[in-house]
Amino acid sequence: MARQSLSPMKEIDFNDINSLESNSGGERVGRKRKDAPMTHLKYLRKRNGYTLESLSEITSISISYLSRLESGSRRLNTDLIRRLSHAFRCDPAELLQEVSHDSRTSSPVEFNRSRRIEVVSRENCMPLYCIAPSQEDESKLIIKICSPAEWRHRPSELISKEELLAVKAGSYFTPHFRSSSTLYLEPSCNLIPESIVVILNKGSVLIKKIWSVTPTSLQLCDISDIDLLKEGKLSHDKLTEVDRNSVDTIYKVVGHSDFDLS
Repeated sequence: MARQSLSPMKEIDFNDINSLESNSGGERVGRKRKDAPMTHLKYLRKRNGYTLESLSEITSISISYLSRLESGSRRLNTDLIRRLSHAFRCDPAELLQEVSHDSRTSSPVEFNRSRRIEVVSRENCMPLYCIAPSQEDESKLIIKICSPAEWRHRPSELISKEELLAVKAGSYFTPHFRSSSTLYLEPSCNLIPESIVVILNKGSVLIKKIWSVTPTSLQLCDISDIDLLKEGKLSHDKLTEVDRNSVDTIYKVVGHSDFDLS
């Protein structure tokens, strides 16, 4: 089973953070005004009774990086959303709300009342992700969350599978799926030869088909090369070997929906 670990982050200089929580759980205020409205992520943390230190222990996200997420100087990615929504016991969509809360007046009851309709309307929706070239290095692929307006209703047969990931197929899964399809990915389930897998490692994405599998490693090929390999028309030198314990997450494509009705 591949590890479910946080994508590595660069070391953050604690001196560069305007406000950090002390070991006692109190807050030191730097340049920020004490009466400034708190960000929504900070509100969710406080609503659940976490200090930065305790949340860091639960999520394995460094205190300094959590602080930057709360200030908005760092953005949430797929893995962070999954970890934080689990810690806060909330819908992933709630983490994406751009809402400021007045610390003197906000309360869980007020928040729940103001968001009740919105939460109910999306409780059966799955966050939708897409795969795209990295802005820093276009030779690498990354996974990004789509706008909530694009999220999909969870199929009835998948209601109980909370760990599923819904991803736009785009051009990355041809020729097996149409570019308009939505793929459903499940973490490391029953990996067998010819399964299509999406591997997340160090912030980048690898899309391959399994050629062979052992308890500790995978031999992978490009999706379009599988038939050539079976026919002996392509050298096995084209295979990529991956240590299953050296990558962050391995997802297997377990289903799809096609929303292009034309």
